[in-house]
Amino acid sequence: MNALAPRGDPFTTLDGQTLWLRPICPDDADALRRGFARLTPEQVRQRAFRRMAELSVEAAERLATVDPAIGAAYVVTDADGEVRAEARLYVDASHYGAEFALVVDPSLTGRGVGRALMQRLLAEAAARGLHVLWGDVLTDNAVMLDFVRQLGADRQAVPDDPGIVRVSFRLRESHTIPTQPSP
Repeated sequence: MNALAPRGDPFTTLDGQTLWLRPICPDDADALRRGFARLTPEQVRQRAFRRMAELSVEAAERLATVDPAIGAAYVVTDADGEVRAEARLYVDASHYGAEFALVVDPSLTGRGVGRALMQRLLAEAAARGLHVLWGDVLTDNAVMLDFVRQLGADRQAVPDDPGIVRVSFRLRESHTIPTQPSP
């Protein structure tokens, strides 16, 4: 655990817990591994599209070190500095859009953490002048599909893979995420 004061922008979850959102840094590799260990096997499958028993040291170091020319990654940490959620974007080869990924600690789902991270990713994508932020979601990941629907994402079938849905946010200068879920 981190003995230092929390870093990043504080925000309050829907149930009143204070967490911190900030860019990922290379020092987060061990915390990423601990955070990965807290995920359910189903969350791992839905995020990685395959089963994984653990996040290797090498993978954690690679994830914690982002080339700002082609990507950005953010973490949400608790008061102990533990990573409780992570989101990232990778600019695609066309430089027209970016792919995103998001995962939230199971103890924090439904509390506004994913929404805070998506707001940050959308702002980052817009600041880069990108036109679309997209992600591939397994068709059985109802929680994520409902989440992005509430945020206004479009959905498209992936022709070569019926198990995946492509979700996308069309970026406009004033794109905002609703503060409350839509009915």
